[in-house]
Amino acid sequence: MHEIKNKISMKRNIYRKIKYNLLQRHIYGITSSIRVLPDFLVIGAKRCGTTSLYEYLGKHPCIKKSSHDHIGFFDDNYDLGIGFYKSFFPTIFEKKIYEVKNGKFLTNDVTSSYIQNTKIVNRIFEMLPNSKIIAILRNPVDRAYSEYNLHLRANAEIESFDSLIQNEINSIENKNDGGKIKNNSYLKKGFYYDQLKPWFELFPKNNILILSTEKFGENTSQVFNDIFKFLNLKNYNIQNPKRMQKGSYSKLNPSTREKLLEYYEPKNKQLYELIGKKFNWEK
Repeated sequence: MHEIKNKISMKRNIYRKIKYNLLQRHIYGITSSIRVLPDFLVIGAKRCGTTSLYEYLGKHPCIKKSSHDHIGFFDDNYDLGIGFYKSFFPTIFEKKIYEVKNGKFLTNDVTSSYIQNTKIVNRIFEMLPNSKIIAILRNPVDRAYSEYNLHLRANAEIESFDSLIQNEINSIENKNDGGKIKNNSYLKKGFYYDQLKPWFELFPKNNILILSTEKFGENTSQVFNDIFKFLNLKNYNIQNPKRMQKGSYSKLNPSTREKLLEYYEPKNKQLYELIGKKFNWEK
């Protein structure tokens, strides 16, 4: 039943995005001069819960979410200009209504691919130097296997997970990947330290919040309280929040899991030092 609801939700999101891109965006683009820029960004990572954050954060009375998530302006659509970007966000009039009615107004850009493209950090800082940055991270082993299974269900993969990750390990060690993160870079997308370091070099540390998918699943209300506090918003009780787009698939082979936990250990230690806290990703 939960998977059926997820599929329905995904179809609605696809319909909403198609409708927006074909019709509404062009209308909104005309009014871009009276539209605002986002106050905070959720930059990733993929398969870690960004879609859930997008949907549920928009339920706070002071947050008006963007037209849809995964805008991808700073990596895929930057050449289209700031007018295109602003077309996704509320007008100054909507902002005023929120401020009068609820005391404060915030809007956001939730794009899970931002974290893996370190070249766009300067672009974002130049346009949005005072914005707050949120990243939600998952045990990189679980994240990699989840994304693999997503691609497998979409018939975008035919090789086994073990074969793909071994090939990727070899490519990384032999430096044959050109330093790039590709669509099927299942392991490299979990090198969170490498991806987050440029953000910490530009943005003030107190403007960056790092969350874990595991805590989001275990104590969802506390995670939302942490976010609202970070955004200087009053607490708000999100009713029955659940992870969205959570697929079901067979468990990862224990020996493969052990191998990958060991592989990620040095990178995870670097991450913990950078963000000043530790996640329970040793098992």
